[in-house]
Amino acid sequence: MFQPKILARTFCLVLMSVFLFTLSGCQQQAKKPPAKPARLSAEVKKYGAEPSISLYRTANGAKEQLKMEEYLKGVLAAEMSNKFPLEALKAQAIVARTMTLALLEYENGTRAKHGTDASDNHLEFQQYNEKQITDKISRAVDETRGQVLTYQGKFAYAMFHSLSKDKTASMAEGFPNLAKKAGYLVPVSTNGVKYAPAKYKSWTVKIPRWEIKNLMGSKSGNLDDLRVSKRGPSGRATVVTAGNASIKAVDLRKEIGPDRLYSTIWSSVKPQGNYIVFKGSGWGHGVGMEQWGAYAMAKQGKTARQIVEHYFPKTAWIRLYK
Repeated sequence: MFQPKILARTFCLVLMSVFLFTLSGCQQQAKKPPAKPARLSAEVKKYGAEPSISLYRTANGAKEQLKMEEYLKGVLAAEMSNKFPLEALKAQAIVARTMTLALLEYENGTRAKHGTDASDNHLEFQQYNEKQITDKISRAVDETRGQVLTYQGKFAYAMFHSLSKDKTASMAEGFPNLAKKAGYLVPVSTNGVKYAPAKYKSWTVKIPRWEIKNLMGSKSGNLDDLRVSKRGPSGRATVVTAGNASIKAVDLRKEIGPDRLYSTIWSSVKPQGNYIVFKGSGWGHGVGMEQWGAYAMAKQGKTARQIVEHYFPKTAWIRLYK
């Protein structure tokens, strides 16, 4: 009469043993030391101490010399609101520091244009505004001093943008010319749209038809058949076609102006009278760290390091100098 209970109890004990064995194995596996980081390249190893950076000021053409960490405080002040959680600001500091060094080492900064390492114009380098530096922003930079991201021993192209929809962009979607250099920047899930300003969650932008006609050329016809002909892995438009002409979506946005056409997340592109009407969401190129996503993760209790490792999953975190 009691055999079914005994069998059931025995079965449960077996299951429990299997579970505990599996859990123990997972715990032992978790305790394994992480893989050794890739050997650092010469251009990374040379930054054993805090460097200085020359900065071109757009307003008056002046050239300033700043220590890297002081420069970064001005970048944070301009690129991310002081109202963001501290861990989001710290993530931005790590990303901005990394991107600064990658641009200097691999893209020559703004030396060819201004004779300086960097510019305060966000269309040329990173935005900079020392007048908006606060104690909180200074703390974010100070607490991440010298921290950067690398890939295979080199500085990572640590891109950042304001808002995606639910997934960030691949490098090929946002910067096709850099895809071969930084194909390790891959789409990841993100949820910053929950906290972002309403005007970037969903928008409608009207661009004069003649303006797009000039960009696409005579082979585009009258643009009545203008359409998105290709999309990337994140769903962003990558190619726009009209008539016998095509243009990359990122090039179209660049020529129109990234502050006019907020992103390439277009739900529809339709000719209407004298205008081409873009309906979309998001703000920015979509690659790398989504700033509003960093805000959301910080609200969830994630640390700066956890945030950057989410958005740059194939990179390694290191400290260059103390």
